[in-house]
Amino acid sequence: MAKQLNATLDLLLDEAGFSDFQEEMVKILQSAFAELSDNPSASLDEEAIRAASGLRALIKVPADEVPRSKEAYYEHLGEFQEFWQGLIDIATRIPHNDDQSQALVVKALGVLRGDSSMWKDFPDLGAMMRDKWVDPTFEWHPEDEELEPYTLSNWLNLNSFVARLHGSGVFLTNSFAVWQLREGLEDDLVEAKGNCSPAEAVDNRIAVVSEWLVHAGPALLKESLLESENLDEGQKRAYGPGPLFSGRPGCNIERWGFWKRRLEELRPTIGASVAPSVDRAVQTMKASAAALVRD
Repeated sequence: MAKQLNATLDLLLDEAGFSDFQEEMVKILQSAFAELSDNPSASLDEEAIRAASGLRALIKVPADEVPRSKEAYYEHLGEFQEFWQGLIDIATRIPHNDDQSQALVVKALGVLRGDSSMWKDFPDLGAMMRDKWVDPTFEWHPEDEELEPYTLSNWLNLNSFVARLHGSGVFLTNSFAVWQLREGLEDDLVEAKGNCSPAEAVDNRIAVVSEWLVHAGPALLKESLLESENLDEGQKRAYGPGPLFSGRPGCNIERWGFWKRRLEELRPTIGASVAPSVDRAVQTMKASAAALVRD
């Protein structure tokens, strides 16, 4: 699978107009993917550390120093923004079911976040992600002509990656989790459209939901049990319910139960290619609840 992925990333360089900086990012990750694939003795953790070392060197932030002045912060912020732009584009090309390659990038970012430097805050990643969070299952009315919706597969890949970041604790991002679970399970799926057939749009929304629940389900359940009632008005709007759910905004146990019931209801109606992912998501939800009871 690594050869196919690396060939896909080569095509990405041609079509995306990557900078030299971003091309180096791709080469570092391609090397790690190839090593894991070609060397039976290669260690995922060791390759993640090696990849993190290469990625770290692209941004010249001293490992033992946090830039404290506004000038230093914004000097490096531009580099981080370029890094996140490249990373998001790369993530859209890593297949959602390529667990090894997905895990390598997540682990590499975990290593970087452990640095005693600006890396630990992942500066501007959330904002960059929001800017590029373009769901292709909506009717498209672009205000920015340079911004294009993802293909359905690219969108699924990106959601799988961000769900894994959230589930591993490397980058917590409740906004994206709630948005996608709301769109797939709390909205009327008749509204799923985009540049594809209605059935394809519905299947994609449910596949995205499944990725979130498989890879971030245990974390979301814990957050639901530790529900915060101190949401400000902006958070209440951002985390608000869809029309099919009448409960409170945010992550809470009532909403978790609704997601599970709704996913089980939708299971007989979706395409055959998505059904196994739904089954896995439901099993993950059950296992997560059982594990908390045992603990």
